[in-house]
Amino acid sequence: MSTEHIDVVIVGAGLAGLSSAVFLGMNGVKALVVERREGTSVLPKARGANPVTMEALRTAGLAEAIHKAMPPGKPAITSVVSESLTGKVLYDHVAHRPDFSMFSPERPGMASQARAEEALLRRALELGAQVRFKTRCESLAQDGEGVELALCDLDAERTYAVRARYVIASDGIRGSIAGWLGIGTHGLGAIKSVTAVRFKADLAQWAGDNAMVIHYLQNPALPDGAGVLVSTDYKDEWVANMSADPGRDEAGMREIIKIMTGLPDLDFEIIGTVSYDYGHRIADRFRAGRVLLTGDAAHVMPPTGGQGGNTAVQDGYYLGWKLAAVIQGKAGPALLDSYEIERQPYAEEVCNWQVANLAERRRIDTLAERIGAPLDHATLLFGYVCPPNGALVPEPGAEDQRFEHPAQASGRPGARVPYVELEGVDGGKVSPRHLLGPWFMVFTAVQGGAEAARAAAGELGIELKAYPVKSTVPLHAGERQTVLVRPDGVVAWRGADNAGIGRALRTVLCR
Repeated sequence: MSTEHIDVVIVGAGLAGLSSAVFLGMNGVKALVVERREGTSVLPKARGANPVTMEALRTAGLAEAIHKAMPPGKPAITSVVSESLTGKVLYDHVAHRPDFSMFSPERPGMASQARAEEALLRRALELGAQVRFKTRCESLAQDGEGVELALCDLDAERTYAVRARYVIASDGIRGSIAGWLGIGTHGLGAIKSVTAVRFKADLAQWAGDNAMVIHYLQNPALPDGAGVLVSTDYKDEWVANMSADPGRDEAGMREIIKIMTGLPDLDFEIIGTVSYDYGHRIADRFRAGRVLLTGDAAHVMPPTGGQGGNTAVQDGYYLGWKLAAVIQGKAGPALLDSYEIERQPYAEEVCNWQVANLAERRRIDTLAERIGAPLDHATLLFGYVCPPNGALVPEPGAEDQRFEHPAQASGRPGARVPYVELEGVDGGKVSPRHLLGPWFMVFTAVQGGAEAARAAAGELGIELKAYPVKSTVPLHAGERQTVLVRPDGVVAWRGADNAGIGRALRTVLCR
């Protein structure tokens, strides 16, 4: 039996796997995606794309598709802590949310996981990926040159061999690959068992007409005194999330939903239920040789705060350009070490943030004592700074801290290039975060800096766009400096020495 050969196999066609296929594709690598299910998600699951995720999706040509996939209603979010849908509002998250437009040009998207997966699948196929549903990964074994996978076509009941140079394990919370590789996890484990009840009811009179509505309920009449009520993709369809009880029947669920809505005479239809655990687990490693973990295979978190799906998509974004560069010979294999170095600390903080939100919004005092207060929202989204041993050139004496508030951004290597406007030497406006794409960028106020950057990129065979500007002070650099930005919008180096540009590119690319 012949063996199929391909550069990258991605196991799992959820948000993490499909986004990895998209971002590999836009960097010139066509992946094979295999998924044991019949298709993408049909349930809403995660919802919402934060501005950082939307920036990434914009580079892939997907931002408008995500905005168009918004649920029915006006483009706005209701997110409150309340006694019930019709009861007293205790806290309004949106009213207290920072103005994210100061830190990103993108507005949040409101598509559900189901709609986002549909858009990602279409784009992955357009970019040349193969996607095989009803295909299960039975085993894998790796050596110094590649990974051998046994894949089972579930329709034909036929197992066949595929050899890949690299594998991305996006096989989710119940996936097997991390275990096969001996990768353990750490964290709080299973936190709370819940039941999600999907039901149909006309609640518009009380819920309003925002496209996304979520009530975190705090009410002593509810099981454990708390619950969640959230809208879905479909008009008049809702999910009621309540503490699980194996002995609870449908009549019990109906009484709880009436308490959640504050409508004792509500007429509604239950259309489905599922029970599961909220979990908190982070993989001890995000890489084992030629296999890299993304999404829930790498980090599991409760849904409170909406960053699980965002982190999964961003995993694909931050990994895609690196893996493509290694496969194409534009970077050394050691560049892939930076994926775990840079993403694991961020995943740790996001998982903790979601748990802290859970403790706060569902009144779990013992959990709050263990995990602490949640990090400032803007700092979490826009303030992460990659470790100095990542794919960057650290500055001597720079403070080694993982987060900084974006309003006091340092602009140092490892941080996001800020959302600012620069003045080009021709008088035009240059905004780095509007210019992101599958290329490096240089913003330089040094004489000859643009020419030096282009020459260095030419020698290395990589794509780079250079922008001569009058000053780099808006980037929190010196007046006359050059700032090198990676394809994922992270500052890689800054300095005034033109020869330093080539050295920095070689360092980042492990050349």
